Amino acid sequence: MLVACMLSLTAYAQTFHMKVAYYHPVKAECSGNPLITADGSKVNLHKLKQGKIRWCAVPRELLCYFPKDKPKRIWIEGYGVYEVHDVTSKRIKNTVDIMVHPANKNPISCKRVKIKIIYD
Repeated sequence: MLVACMLSLTAYAQTFHMKVAYYHPVKAECSGNPLITADGSKVNLHKLKQGKIRWCAVPRELLCYFPKDKPKRIWIEGYGVYEVHDVTSKRIKNTVDIMVHPANKNPISCKRVKIKIIYD
C-alpha cells in the first residue's frame, strides 16, 4: 500500500525543497483567533494532541500550485501527508510549518526537505 501511494505521489506531484518548522495554535504565534485557520477550519485541540489531525501552513508563494476547489494536501519527506489549512506569515518564505499541540515542545526544524503537492 505504501509503495503504491509513493508511486502515485511521484507521478502526480509538483516537488519543492523547503525548510520545515512547526507552530502552535496560540495567540503568541498566530494572528487573529489561533483556533481558526486561514481557510476557516476550526482546530480541535483534543484531536491535534491525539495526532488525529495533521495540518500545516504553507508559504504564500506555494498557494498558486494547488488546484482551486480541491483538497490541499502535501507530502513532507520524513513526516508524511498533511492537509494544508493555513498560510505562513508574509515574512516567512520557503518554509512549511507543521501545526503541533501547544503541549508539544519537541522542536521541528529541518532545512531542504522534499515537499510534494498531492493532486487528487
